[in-house]
Amino acid sequence: MPLDPVATPVGTLGETGASGLLGLRRTVLRDGRDDLPASYPGDDRASTLHLALTDPGGWVVGGVTVRHDPWPGFASLHLVGMAVAPDRQRRGVGGVLVGAVQATAAEAGLDVWAAARTTALDFYRRHGFRPVGPEFTGAMDLAHRRVLWRSRARR
Repeated sequence: MPLDPVATPVGTLGETGASGLLGLRRTVLRDGRDDLPASYPGDDRASTLHLALTDPGGWVVGGVTVRHDPWPGFASLHLVGMAVAPDRQRRGVGGVLVGAVQATAAEAGLDVWAAARTTALDFYRRHGFRPVGPEFTGAMDLAHRRVLWRSRARR
């Protein structure tokens, strides 16, 4: 289901292609490194949803990808590659992105999971996710934990 652009207090939220998020992903999630991929498996699937939050000048200041990638026994939707421009962090951009993902998931009666950096666990907790399972080493050799959000239909 296509998402029409929506004005929010922190920018305009709308669908984009994976290519529209690569620069932001590289800056935020790959520390600007060109030797590491900023694309993910499944970016090009028709069922993958890419959301971008743009400022009034059209610059992408936040983005997230959601794909149908089950975590057996837990959730069907996988929140991947969430990134917020460094100068926009802690200003509500991430909350708007996660809220859009949760609304989409709830409408379909689906749960959402992510592999979150441990430094972001408080953010995910504030948005209704709970850590599940042990800590592990993820992308960029950083500590991660899986987090889970249950739609109201399944709580």
